[in-house]
Order: sequence, then C-alpha cells, then structure tokens
Amino acid sequence: MKVTIAGGAGVVGSAAAFRIAQDGLVDEIVLVDPRKNLAEAHAMDIEQSVVHRSNTRVYSGEIENTSNSDLVIMTAGVPHRSTVASRSEYLEENLPLILNLTEAILSKSPFAIWMMVSVPVDSLVYLIHKKYSIPRQKIIGLNRNDSSRFRWAISKTLSIPPTAVEAYVLGEHGETQVPVFSDIRIHGKKVLLNPDQVNETKKVISSFFTQWNKLQPGRTAGWNSAESIGDIVASLNKGDGRHWVCSTPLDGEYGLSDVSLGVPVRIGPEGVQTILEFQLDPSEKKAFEVSAKAVKEQIQYGQDLIKKLGQECPNVVFGKPCN
Repeated sequence: MKVTIAGGAGVVGSAAAFRIAQDGLVDEIVLVDPRKNLAEAHAMDIEQSVVHRSNTRVYSGEIENTSNSDLVIMTAGVPHRSTVASRSEYLEENLPLILNLTEAILSKSPFAIWMMVSVPVDSLVYLIHKKYSIPRQKIIGLNRNDSSRFRWAISKTLSIPPTAVEAYVLGEHGETQVPVFSDIRIHGKKVLLNPDQVNETKKVISSFFTQWNKLQPGRTAGWNSAESIGDIVASLNKGDGRHWVCSTPLDGEYGLSDVSLGVPVRIGPEGVQTILEFQLDPSEKKAFEVSAKAVKEQIQYGQDLIKKLGQECPNVVFGKPCN
C-alpha cells in the first residue's frame, strides 16, 4: 500500500506519517510539501525511528512521486492562526490550495482513496467529491477527533478512565457538531448522564477550539489527528470491520443528501463499505439537521468560490495563495 501525505512537513502530516509507519502496514509513505528541506528531515527521522518495528519506506517527493498511490491524505492548508474562531473561516484560503493539489495528485493516482484532514473538512469533502467525480465511497473526512474529545470530556466529568468510555460525535467537524448523549457506554453498558453531567461535558467540548487558540501554541492538534488517521488507515488496509466516525457524502442516509457529514462508517481496502445509521433521540436528530444546514451553507459558499477562482486564479501554485 502506498500513501501520499500532502502537507507532509506540517504538524499533522508528519505526525500522521510517524503513526502510520509505526504499524508497518503500508509499503511506502511519500511526504509532499513546498518546505522540501523540512519534509526530507521528517522523512529521514521517521524512517530511522521505526527500524525496530517496521519496514515502511518514508521519503519526501514531488507530485510525480505520488503516482499510483492507494491512499492520499490531505493535510495541507494555510498556517495555523490563533485569531480564527471557527474552522469554517479557513475555507476561502484553503480551497484554492486543496483544488490545485487534488487535481495534480488525482492525475497521477486516479483510483486512490482520499482522506481529507484539511479544514473545513466536511465542505471540502463534498466539494472535492463533486468537482472531480470521486466516488463517495472513495473519499472521507477526518471527524474522529471530535469523538475522541467527547470521550475525554466524559472521562473528566465522571472521573473514570477514558478507555472505559464509548461515545460518538456526529455531524460537522465544527461548531454544530452533535455529541450523541443518548448512546454513551461505560465498560460496554449504556449510561445516561444527569443534566449537570451533560452540561459539564458540553462545556468542555464546546469550548475546546477557543481554549486551544487562546494558548497560542502555534500548531494544530497533531497528535490527536495522527492517532485517528493511523487507526483509520489500519482499517482501510485490513478491512477489520471496525467503524469510525468519518465525514462522507450522504445520499439519503439520515434523511439527508447533497452534504457531507460525520457519520459512523465501516471501511476497507476499497473505501467506505457501510454507513451506519444511529438511532438519534429527537433533540439529536434536530441538531443533526442544523449541522447539515450549516455545512450546506459552507458548500454553497465554496461552489461560488470555485466559480470565482476559475475566472480569477486558474493556476494556483502549491504553497502560494491566490492573489
């Protein structure tokens, strides 16, 4: 299995390469990034670090080196900015870069599976799916971070180990995400939180993005993303039947179409195998519809931007904005 990571010199891209290489499930990982010296340094360091457990080859390369990739992980984007209050604010700046990279890599690997990590994940998944006619089972977006944070928040609220918690967040990877409080399991048994516990948990997860930016770390949440990416890549490789929350274009599931949202999916070597439909309670179902509306608005804005870009900036250069 060959994996291309676009934006491989960044925090998420390099951390994901390290996480994937550790498992030894893929043959090679190519890091593509305009910061070639940094990408090469990461590749050298990662490849040396896994010699005791893996034969995965890790190297930096150009678009030409991505040919015949089985999986493309898109982590490229504008530099992290602490002034951004919403992930959706990145759409206007990230979209030209993502379009340019997708078109270039797709020409070299027309049958690859695509994993969108760049933000805003959900609208980018749908826009790329439609513009380049990538089959919906062949493109997913990384939403699992939200479920990880939900489990973490529940463990804090209940003062229990996070490994004891099973819980999921559906919908947008953003402000309208939908924590599924109606189906939380502790040590495999269904548990209902009381109102105070629900409010405390919501407070922790809803304030995460703002709190993170207030820290001004100068980086995004690379380790959380890398762990999620590594688990999903393992399922893609092995077809182990596990399900993960990923953003995927919907076509009637949950009563929705023409939008991509985080939903539980089973994935295998050919991509998405099954979309699971959770039984949401009335308030969660309504929140899920609100989330869909928010993402559809982003998609419409993105479609308008694509039309504008086609007229004003037809040839974007990787690593440079469209001026």
